[in-house]
Order: sequence, then C-alpha cells, then structure tokens
Amino acid sequence: MNSRRTLILIAAALVGAIAAYALFTYVGGIEDNANNNAERVKIYKIVGDIPKGTFGDDAFAQGLIEQDVIAKEYRPSTAITDPAQIDGLVAISDLPANQVVIQQQFVTQQESLSTFSQLLKNNEVAITVSVDQVRGVAGLLVPGDFVNILVLSQTVTTEGAQAPQAAPTVFETPARYLYQKVQILAVGQERKLEPGETAETSADGSVDASNSASGLITFAVPADAAQQIASVGASGIYLTLVPKDYQPTALPPIDAAAALPGESADQLTPYGPEGRPES
Repeated sequence: MNSRRTLILIAAALVGAIAAYALFTYVGGIEDNANNNAERVKIYKIVGDIPKGTFGDDAFAQGLIEQDVIAKEYRPSTAITDPAQIDGLVAISDLPANQVVIQQQFVTQQESLSTFSQLLKNNEVAITVSVDQVRGVAGLLVPGDFVNILVLSQTVTTEGAQAPQAAPTVFETPARYLYQKVQILAVGQERKLEPGETAETSADGSVDASNSASGLITFAVPADAAQQIASVGASGIYLTLVPKDYQPTALPPIDAAAALPGESADQLTPYGPEGRPES
C-alpha cells in the first residue's frame, strides 16, 4: 500500500512539473510573439526621478536606477552597459522615471556648470535694451518669447540748419521695423531655460516672477544685428510680442500722405474688412 502511495505521489509531482514547464513555455511563447521574437538585451532604466546634479553612483545606491531588459532594436546606441560608466558623473538635468539611461545624461561636474554664454548659438552675441512698461508689452515678456523691434523715427538737423517743414500728419513719430521675430534670451536676470531645465521656485512652490516686469530685455542676435540695435536711442525702441509660428513679412515705411487704414474700404480694421477671426 505504501509503495502504491509513493508511486502516486511521484506521478503527481511529475505531472505538476510537466504542467509548470508547459505553462512556462506557453507564457514565454506569448512574450516572444508579442515582441516578434526580438532579441532581448540588458539596459539600465530610471525607476525614480533623478534630480539635476545627482551623482550616477548615488542614483544606483538610492535605487533610482535598476537593470532591465528591452528589445535590442529599441536600445539606444548610447545606452550605458555598465554602472561604472557614470560613476563620479552628475545628472545634467532633472531626469524623469521610465527612460533608458544614456551616456549624455551624466557629465562631469565642470561640464554641468551652465554659463550664460552657452545659450548663444551660431556665433551670436547678447545685447540688452531698456524699455518701459508701455514699450515693453506691459512687462508680459518672458525669456524665450519672440518680439518685433520697431524704431521710432527722429528728426535730425545739423547745427545752424533749419529742419524742413513736414506736411501735416497724424503720425508724430513714424515707426519702422528694425527686425522681426527676435528671440528674447533673458528678462532682467531671468534667462531662457534649456531643454530639461526647470524654473526655480520659491518656498511655497510658485515660480518667481519678480523679473517678469523688468525693463531690461536681452536678445540673442548676430553681431551685425546687435550693432544696428545699439545704434538706436533707448527711447526709440518699441517691442511687439509675436507668436512662435509668426511669419516675418516685409513691411514698408508708413506713407504719411496715404489714407489711414480705417479710411480705406479694403482695410477698415487691423485684421482686414471682415474683422478679427473668431478662432
């Protein structure tokens, strides 16, 4: 009787083992089909948000980075393959969870130090102008915005010469477009953020907007454009805010003798005879 029970137990164990193997094979087959039988390779994945400046080895020690696998075709070519690759390096920006760790995300401490000049591209220079609230869009400008720069005409006379008498006009200081769609690099001391950077917040979590009303506007422009801007008197600059998708269009100087837009049947409103579109 005992021998019979033993045989039954052995048989049951064998059946269980076979069932477990079959289930494992079945599930594995489903995974292979789901991944089109793709080869799986090792990666290191960010599983918890990593603050800017965190050392790579600390991120591993704190459990913010874990080993995982991914289909080979989806592994970035610059993905790290060994934790030692980011030892002593720091996160160049805030790194959110659920992404593969790549080499460019961690740099030396020296490389992580941002300088204002690093925001300048293609041999650009930075130039600052001072505008009041009226000429600076009521202080609504923020770094990264685009503006048109208008300059107000001024009458220039030589010593001893009498300025010519101008024809009567409603345009006291005709404005002209010096440049269109100029990007703002900074407003006061607040600079444009680079990809991955976040604005500094106060203790209550709100973004510090103390610089937003500043009249000091810094542009990123080519050197010759900076020369033109610097040649205009501080009181002669007027800024208008434009959207990112604004398309610059050549606009001629104002014809003081022409009819005013509101006097012309084909204009009437700033948006044309039909008025401003609803959307």
